[in-house]
This record gives sequence, structure tokens and C-alpha cells, in this order.
Amino acid sequence: MERHEPPLSTQRLFRMVVLDIDGTLLDPSDVVRPVVRAAIAECRQLGVPVALATGRRLCATRPVLAELGLPLPLVLVNGALVWDAEREEALAERPLARQALARALAEAEREGLGALALRGLASGERLVLVTDPLPALPEFERELLPRTGELDRLPVAAVVDLPDVLTIDLFGPERALRRATARLARAGLPVYHHGPFELIPALPRWVANVHAPGVSKASGVEILARRFGLTLEDVLAVGDGENDLPLLRRAGLGVAMGNAPDYVRAQADAVVRGHDEDGVAEALERFVLEPWRRARFLA
Repeated sequence: MERHEPPLSTQRLFRMVVLDIDGTLLDPSDVVRPVVRAAIAECRQLGVPVALATGRRLCATRPVLAELGLPLPLVLVNGALVWDAEREEALAERPLARQALARALAEAEREGLGALALRGLASGERLVLVTDPLPALPEFERELLPRTGELDRLPVAAVVDLPDVLTIDLFGPERALRRATARLARAGLPVYHHGPFELIPALPRWVANVHAPGVSKASGVEILARRFGLTLEDVLAVGDGENDLPLLRRAGLGVAMGNAPDYVRAQADAVVRGHDEDGVAEALERFVLEPWRRARFLA
């Protein structure tokens, strides 16, 4: 596996760490390994705050915080929600406007895609399966319901009027999905692709998260960094997916996991081992802990 090492002259004392969750913090069995947990604890002991940035919603991220036993700051839903876990309050929430919702659902109808809307905190993070005139996709719903819990079902016209939709997830075959998302991206809506949809391996479906203009993990982390008196240049970010790229590009150092796709690794400043080989611990040791130890020794 390639191993990118930034020149010594560019290595500096990062003052904040931001970690993706799935495919990064969690190993292939969806647990945080002891060596990763220890590296996070040492960062915090040094006074370097650690935050998580994920596409997950809050209720799906709480178990990770419980496993870590730490009230880490959170950037959720790819930056649409920023959460202070110590105070249990939202720092920012950025829903899609009516026009953006209408455009996303019009593209779904045009390409025969399924759509799922995620509502904000005031609505209890309700999931809404978008119906008429979108396709019913009964096989998709059969697989989705056991994994997500209760779903609301609303027609397109009702979803467009919702004031608190943080993301519209579009589902379908990759070609049809990318035709739709290319048009949405040209209209200024951030889009992040994942695929094939691992919850339904029998179906050739991909998923794309569609957000309000300007929403990304980078925008969410920027809000958190300001609360610590920092900028994105002070941040070490680690991730593995397309939705991590805005943050990896803008962070002081963007680190890709070894299990990341080629195009993600190619755009990162450094590459570490995969999540099956404690890549997060490697990143924290190389780029945060060792530089801080060296600086303290020389002080």
C-alpha cells in the first residue's frame, strides 16, 4: 500500500483532530479497537480536542459515543447538523430550502429513483420515505424498515413543504443516479455518493446524499474549530469516503485511510493503514502525538 509522508518542514502541531466514523474510526466489525481508543485519549490528554464527522444522524451516532465513553463534538449528516455533546445542544442545523427539495425530487422522478428524507432534531430525526409519484420500491422498503425503525410515508408535494429536511437520499442504479446528481451538482447542491448500497446487496442500487448549498463536513468542522479559537488549518482530518473529501482538502492535513477508494487516496495529503489495521492510531501517532512529544522534549 502506498504511504504518503509529508515533508518534515510541513509537519506542525495540529490543535484539533476530526475523524470519520464508518470505515475509519470503526474497524470492519464496527468496533473501536483499544489502540485507537488509547490514541484518542492521549490526544485529549495533550489538550488536542477530538471530534467526529459523519454522514450518520445523531441517534445513530450516540452508540459510538457510548462505546468511547467520551462526549466528543459531532458533525452529523455530512455537516447539516453540528452538535455539542457535552451541552446536548445543536450549534448549527442547515436544512434544504423548498426550491432545493423540489429540484432534488424532480430529478428523482425523472430518473425513476427512490428517495428518503431525513428530518431535523425538532421532528425527532424522522425518516420519510417519499412516495407518489416516485416509484414504490417495495423490495427496498422491506430491507430498509428492519434497519431504520419506523418510517413516515409522504408524497412529493408534502415533502417539499417540510421545513427541516437535512438531506434527501436518492437510491437507484448507478448510471441513473449519477445522471440526476450531475444535474443537481450543477445547480449548486452538494452531493455525496456511496455504493453499491450495502444493506441490499442483491439490488444494484447506489445512494447519493443531497444537501443544502454549502453543506459539507468542512463547513461543519469550521464551526467547531471556531469554538476552540482555531481554523481548518489547525485540523488533522482522517476519512475514507467521497463525503470526506471537502474536509480532507481544506484541513491542515487530510489523511486517507488505506481502505479508501483510489480517488480519495489520490486527493489526500497522506495515506495510512486501513481500518482493519488500526489506521486511525497510525495517523494520530505520526501526525499528532509524535510531533507534540518532540516539541515538548525540545522545549
